[in-house]
Amino acid sequence: MMGKIIQLVQGSPEWHAHRTLHRNASETAAVMGDDPYTTPYQLWMVRSGRAEVAVTPPMRYGTQLEPAARAAYEALTGRVVQPLVMVDGDYSASLDGLTLDGSLAIEIKCPYNGRKSALWQEVEEERVPRHYWWQLQHQLMVSGADSAHFYVFDGNEGLLRTVEPDRQAWEALRGAWDRFMTDLQDDVPPQLTERDCQTR
Repeated sequence: MMGKIIQLVQGSPEWHAHRTLHRNASETAAVMGDDPYTTPYQLWMVRSGRAEVAVTPPMRYGTQLEPAARAAYEALTGRVVQPLVMVDGDYSASLDGLTLDGSLAIEIKCPYNGRKSALWQEVEEERVPRHYWWQLQHQLMVSGADSAHFYVFDGNEGLLRTVEPDRQAWEALRGAWDRFMTDLQDDVPPQLTERDCQTR
């Protein structure tokens, strides 16, 4: 196990405060420019205090369903996992689950539209979406786990895919975060993308 465990309840005020001080796994895809929902500029707006993250119904749905998904995962695999927060220097990862020996991390997704969702279809075709792959690489880097399971749950059943560590990706990830944090400290916004512009 590489990172250290921080005693925080995910979703608590203390957890939110912790996230403002760290480079978080769930934000890495945006930093890399690979998040279909959040651009680097939009993340910079949030991290600089100029905007807030809106909690959407699909986000609430996923949070509510996560305990059932974790129980289904444990029944499927026979592994016991616990949700926890880990840090390694400036980097933080809020894990949906880690095995007791620290060898395997798990990331759970509960798509709002279940099996009809694009996410379910993609995972069914043996693909882990790029933005979630970056999140998993960050989690593997922080936790020191040997591998990660990406588990998509529809409320009854789940799909499971394994993601292995990619140390070259970790170097790219760290470089992108260094540039983003420099922009944040210098109060210089990242370059705008087409998704940051509206046609009027």
